Amino acid sequence: MLKGYIKKILKILLIGIIGAQTIGCTCCAYFNHAWNMEEAAGEAAVLREARLDSVPGDSILGSGSERKLYDRVLEKGSRVVERFPKNERQVPKAVFFMAEAFRNKNEWRQAVEKYDELERYFPEYDSMPKAEYERAYCLYRNQDYTLARFSAERIIEQGESHKYYLPTMELMSILQEREGSPGDAIASLEAVLATDFGTPWTRARARMRLAGLYYEQKNYEKAREHYLHKELFILPVHERYKAQSTAAECLLMLSDENGLAAANEYKALADSAVFKDRKTLSLVRQGEILLSINDERGIEVLRNLAYDAPRSEMASRAFFGIGDFRQKKYNYPTAILLYDSSFQSRPASSWAQESFRRKAALSRLLALKDTIVELEKENKSFFPQEFQIAELFLLRLSETDSALAILARMDSTLEDPELKARATYTRAFIYDEFKQDTSNAYFIYRKIIENFPQTDYAKQAQANMGLQVNVKTKEDFARDAFLKAEEAWLKAQRIPVENIEEIEEAFQNTIALYDSVIIDFPETQTALQATYVKANIFAEEIGNLDSAQVLWGKLSREHFRTPWGKAAREKLSGKLSMDYADIIRLRERVKDLEVSTKQQSDKYWQEAEQKKNEPPPPPKVADDEVLLDDYNTLYNFK
Repeated sequence: MLKGYIKKILKILLIGIIGAQTIGCTCCAYFNHAWNMEEAAGEAAVLREARLDSVPGDSILGSGSERKLYDRVLEKGSRVVERFPKNERQVPKAVFFMAEAFRNKNEWRQAVEKYDELERYFPEYDSMPKAEYERAYCLYRNQDYTLARFSAERIIEQGESHKYYLPTMELMSILQEREGSPGDAIASLEAVLATDFGTPWTRARARMRLAGLYYEQKNYEKAREHYLHKELFILPVHERYKAQSTAAECLLMLSDENGLAAANEYKALADSAVFKDRKTLSLVRQGEILLSINDERGIEVLRNLAYDAPRSEMASRAFFGIGDFRQKKYNYPTAILLYDSSFQSRPASSWAQESFRRKAALSRLLALKDTIVELEKENKSFFPQEFQIAELFLLRLSETDSALAILARMDSTLEDPELKARATYTRAFIYDEFKQDTSNAYFIYRKIIENFPQTDYAKQAQANMGLQVNVKTKEDFARDAFLKAEEAWLKAQRIPVENIEEIEEAFQNTIALYDSVIIDFPETQTALQATYVKANIFAEEIGNLDSAQVLWGKLSREHFRTPWGKAAREKLSGKLSMDYADIIRLRERVKDLEVSTKQQSDKYWQEAEQKKNEPPPPPKVADDEVLLDDYNTLYNFK
C-alpha cells in the first residue's frame, strides 16, 4: 500500500519536471539564484561575526572562505537583477545584498554605487535606513569626507525617528574631528553615549575617543572621568593601560598638588598583575613625577630601576631623570656624571642623545662661568659670555626661567645701549615664543620701542606685536639720504653738455649729498655704498682718478669683508674678476641669446619662404613730373 503511494507521488513529480522542461519555465532558476544568494550571505555573516567576536574591531577581511562567499553573493545577485529585472520583491533585495557584500569586502566605491542605485530605483525598500547609513560610512572610508558629511546630515535631520540616528551621530563625530571641530565631535559623542546605543565594544571605543578629545582640549577633568569609566575595561590590556596611565597624567595636569596622588596611581599600575608587562614603564614614570614635585624618593625609584635593568633604554631614561633633577638643583658636576651614565646605558636611545647634548652644554656652561670670573678680576666686559650662558639655558638645557633671570640681570646692569637693547629684546622674545606670555612680552616690546627707537629691535618689536612698522633706524635714514643723492646724480646726467657751468654745479651738489650720507651715518652700510659711488663719480665723470683711488683704498682696507670693499679692491687691481654667481648669470644670458637667435632665424626663413611663394607685386607707375612756373624754377618755359 505504502509502496504504491510513493510510486504515485514520484510519478507525479517526474511528470511535473518533464512538463516544466517542456514549456521552458524559469521559476526554478529564479529561486535557485535568489536562494543561493541569501544562503551565501548568511554563511558569510556567520564567519564575519565569529571573526569579530575573537578580534573586536578587526577591519581586515578574513579567510578566503569568507571572501568567496561574498563573491558568490555578488554573482547570484547580479544574475537575479539581469534575468528578472521586473521582480519588485527580489531585485531590490539583490541590489542591497550586493552593496553589503562590497562593503564587507572593503570595496567602498562599488558599495556606494550600489547603495545609490538602491535609493534611486527602490526608495521604499524596507532596508533603506540601513543603506543610507552604510552609504555614509562607505563614503567616509573611501575618503570622500564632504559627501560622507552630506549623507550623514540627511540622516541626522530626521532625528531619532531614523533607525540609524545614533550610529550616524558617532560617524559624524569622526568627520567633525577630521575637519578640525573637536567641540562638535565631543557633543556628538556625548549624545551617543548618553543613550544605551551600541555593543559594549563599540561604546568602549567611542568613550576612548571622547576621552582623547577632552584631553586634546586640555579639559583634563572630563578626560580623566572618561578614561576611568567602567565601560573601558572591555578593551585590550594595552589600551586599558593607556587609559589608566593617561588618567594619572590628567590628575597631574589639574594641579601640582596632585603629584603625589598621580605617582601613587602609577605605583598601583606597577603592582597590578594585569599590567606586569608594563611595570618598568610605570615605575619610571612614578619616579619622574616624584622628582617633579621635589620628592627625593623618586631618586631611589629610578636608581633601582636603572640598576635592575642595566644597558637598557629605561636605564638611560632613569639616569636622565635623576640628572635633570640635579641640574635643576644647580648641582652641575653631578648632573654631568648622570648624563654620562644615561648615554653609556643605551647610546642609540633618544634619552641618551639628549643626555649627550646636555652634558656638552653644562660643560660649556661651567667653562663660561670660569671665564667670567677671570674677566671680572681684570675689570673687563663679559657680555658675550653671559649671553652665551642664557642661550645654553634656553636652547640646550630647557631652563627658560634661568635664561630670563640672566637676561633681566643684564638688562639692569648693562650701560651700552646696543647691548642693553639686545638683551631686552631677547627677554621679550622668550616670553612671547617660548612661554606664550604675551602680556609680559608686549610690555617689554613697548619699552624697547620707547627706549631704543632707532634700532632694528624696535622695528622687530612692532612687527612681533602686529603693529604697523613706522620706526626708522639709522640705516633707514641713511637710505633716505642716499636716495636724495641718487636723484641729484640722475638729474645732473640729464643736463645738456652745452651747459657746462650748470653741470659743474650739479656735480658739486651731488658730491655734497653723498658726503652728508658718509658723515652723518658713518657706521651704516649705506655710508659705504655712498663712498663707493662717490669714488666712481670721481673716476668716470670728473676724471679725478687719484681721489677715487684714495676712497677705494680706504674701502678695501677697512671694510674688505663688505661687498663695497670687495668691489673697491677689484677697481684697484684693474683686473676682471667674477664669482660663481656671475658665471651662472653669463651662462643664462648666453642660453637666452641662443634661443633668441634661433627664434629670429626661424622667423626670417619662414618669412623668406612666404615671400618666395607670393606673386610679385605689380610695377609702380611713376607720376608725371609737375614743373612749377614761378620765380623759384630754374627755367622759364614761356
